[in-house]
Amino acid sequence: MIQRIQTIYLLIVSILIGIFFFIPFTSFVLEGDMSVCRLSIFGLTSDAPSSKILFKAIPLLILVSVISASNIATIFMYKRRMLQIRFCIANIVLLFGLEGLMYYFVSVAKNQLGSHPSYSLIFVFPIISAIFLYMAIRRIAKDEALVRSMDRLR
Repeated sequence: MIQRIQTIYLLIVSILIGIFFFIPFTSFVLEGDMSVCRLSIFGLTSDAPSSKILFKAIPLLILVSVISASNIATIFMYKRRMLQIRFCIANIVLLFGLEGLMYYFVSVAKNQLGSHPSYSLIFVFPIISAIFLYMAIRRIAKDEALVRSMDRLR
């Protein structure tokens, strides 16, 4: 039943997490040369003329990729609802881990640059995605209860 509301919730989560591949989630303004450093899942980059990656954030890239792939796989598990629920729960745990890892990389960059971070709106997307996954779990469980109630003999 791919046309159910939980599929919409899972698609919203895929879109929210997919945004991380294109937009940095934190920026730092350096006081000395007024350049801006941006932190994304690829690492910390500078907007200075000698633009280079100051450090790479490979764990963030791997975690976002795993979350995206498992979430897309969850959409197509509509025939195995209990497995779909387990994948959603695992994705929620991974999303909270992503939020913690993002905060860790922001504090490392803050200590390295000596500047205060300016958070983007997408910094809270993992929390919003976890809420949508919870709503999807509830709808999947409701579908499972409906199917089980139809299987009973009357």
